[in-house]
Amino acid sequence: MKKLIAATAVAAMLAACTSSRLSRVEQVPVASPAKRITVVGNEVTLPDGSRSTMDPAGGFLLPNGDRVARDARGALLLPNGSRCLPDAGGYTCP
Repeated sequence: MKKLIAATAVAAMLAACTSSRLSRVEQVPVASPAKRITVVGNEVTLPDGSRSTMDPAGGFLLPNGDRVARDARGALLLPNGSRCLPDAGGYTCP
């Protein structure tokens, strides 16, 4: 009986000495969702909430005066060179 109590006490002490780092779960960084430009009729809503009106060619002006053009495949070409691809209800931008 004494050996059982001693063995239990030793096991409890060893368990208390283990590293708690093993039990922590590190959070995985969450990817930010793509920016969206939504289109309703001929009105464009930008990711920051500002709005613009599409011209007949499918392009529009940004609030800073830069022009966003539409290419032959229907994507939007941003002034910084990025392409926003069309999807249901608007465009998905990088």
